[in-house]
Amino acid sequence: MSTTKIKWGLIPFLLSPVLVFTAVLFSFRYSADPHDPLILLIRRMMPWLGVVLSIAAFFIGHLSYPRVHNLKTYLLGFLCGLAGLAYFVVNTLPRQGLRPSATETYLTALHVLVFANIILVLLVPSFVKYATTKIVTIVIAGIESMLIPALVFIPQTHRWMGFLLFDRIISAGFAAGSVLFGIVTALAVLKLSAEFHLGGIIAGMGFLYFASWNAGFLSDPATFRTSIHVLALLYLIGGTMFHWVARLEHRIAYDPLLQIYNRNYCSKIISEQSSLNTAPPFAVAMVDIDHFKKVNDTYGHRAGDMVLYNTAQTVSREIIPDGIVCRYGGEELIAFFPQKTLRQVQPLMEQVRLAVEKMKTVAKKKTIKVTLSCGISHRIEKSQRIMDVIEAADKALYRAKKGGRNQIKSGKTASTQSKKPKSE
Repeated sequence: MSTTKIKWGLIPFLLSPVLVFTAVLFSFRYSADPHDPLILLIRRMMPWLGVVLSIAAFFIGHLSYPRVHNLKTYLLGFLCGLAGLAYFVVNTLPRQGLRPSATETYLTALHVLVFANIILVLLVPSFVKYATTKIVTIVIAGIESMLIPALVFIPQTHRWMGFLLFDRIISAGFAAGSVLFGIVTALAVLKLSAEFHLGGIIAGMGFLYFASWNAGFLSDPATFRTSIHVLALLYLIGGTMFHWVARLEHRIAYDPLLQIYNRNYCSKIISEQSSLNTAPPFAVAMVDIDHFKKVNDTYGHRAGDMVLYNTAQTVSREIIPDGIVCRYGGEELIAFFPQKTLRQVQPLMEQVRLAVEKMKTVAKKKTIKVTLSCGISHRIEKSQRIMDVIEAADKALYRAKKGGRNQIKSGKTASTQSKKPKSE
């Protein structure tokens, strides 16, 4: 599985069909034995659970911002919470005179509104100022808070949607639902290809509501719809928290400027606490940009940051998937190569050196070119510490810089066997 698919959220998306299948099984179980005490209790509790989860969705949306600073997750929580209340309070809980006169067309209108909300969430930018986030959310949620009561008390607002009711596979309702789900999925793939599983979560929400829209296949569509709406809210809340964890993990492990692993993750590799395979052979490359201080002094620190970012991305692009790159400190980078020897890493780092030499950074209409020096070493014995390999690579880097820069030097990691005292 590729990193892009993991970041897009393929696993959360694949969970949505599982939830639909669970709801189908539950509705069949209820239809087969509607007097089963456990099934009856669950069915009676689901609407109240839906109300609680709808309210929780508001809080999840609100609490998402300080942790992920993302308008999409903030807005999604508010709008799905509002749609949940519109479904459970109005259509499911016992009411006196407040139920829509045309329940099916009301549900259809609600599904259209949910799909519109999801598409809206996909189209808004991810990162804006917090004040803008609040204003956008308040305005949209406020408009829908007035629209939903109109759907409840004025049947004419939704009766015209009768032509979208699903009664067979070849129908306007099924076609409309399929088109909307297709739009949601396409936008999620195109606009959220690497948004820490958010694309898959939003596409999964679209699939759940698509299934609820087309519940006419089943003998008990009401039970199925209630189950789906509860599961959709659970899916949203769980998915948002999953999104939080992914973003927080990214912040902990990645350098915000260079968009590569940071020193903290590097320390985990050195202490052999990461998932990276550090068993011998294990090669290390120390990389330093030549005359980087001169770049900062001549073109300014902003230009220096651009050069540093471009260099880090070039190095990363050239060595993946054979290795990973971390920021070691300042303009110094470190690359780790699991199951690679010096002989294998030498040509890889030569490719990196040539790629950086050809790289151009444009800042203030001026083109900046840099070179890099590199020192490499490797671990051939399990008893050798990774820090010993890094020190050997660092000494090789020093020789490369002293020898004229823009070159690669290798160094041998001291063997622990040679350090043992000879027996008398």
